[in-house]
Amino acid sequence: MMKWIITIFALMLLVTACSTEAPIFEGKETVNVEDQTTVDIEVRFVDELFDPNTITVNEGDTVKLHFLVADQFIFSLPGYGIFETVNGNNYLEFVADKEGVFDFSCDDCANKPTGVLNVV
Repeated sequence: MMKWIITIFALMLLVTACSTEAPIFEGKETVNVEDQTTVDIEVRFVDELFDPNTITVNEGDTVKLHFLVADQFIFSLPGYGIFETVNGNNYLEFVADKEGVFDFSCDDCANKPTGVLNVV
C-alpha cells in the first residue's frame, strides 16, 4: 500500500514538473503588466566590454537596465538623452519610445566600451 502511495505521489510530481513551462532566458526577462511590457536587462563588464553589447527591445517597452558592476561610471545613451552615473546598486529605467539603432557607452572608462540598443 505504501509503495502505491509513493508511486502516485511521484507521478503527480512528475506531471506537475513537466506541465510547467520553464522560462527561456536570453539576457533579458520580459514581464507583461496591463499591456505594458518591462524588459529587465542585467548589464556587466566582461573583459572591459559591455555584456550584452547589443540589446533589442520593442518600441514602447519600458527598459530597466540593472548594472552588475563594482565600479561607478557614466553610462550614456545620447539618442535618449541619458547620461547617468551608475554602479552595481543602480537601475536605469526608460521607455523605448523611438524606433532605431542607438549607441551606448561608458563615457569615463579608459577604453570607452560601447554597445547598441536596437528598438524595433
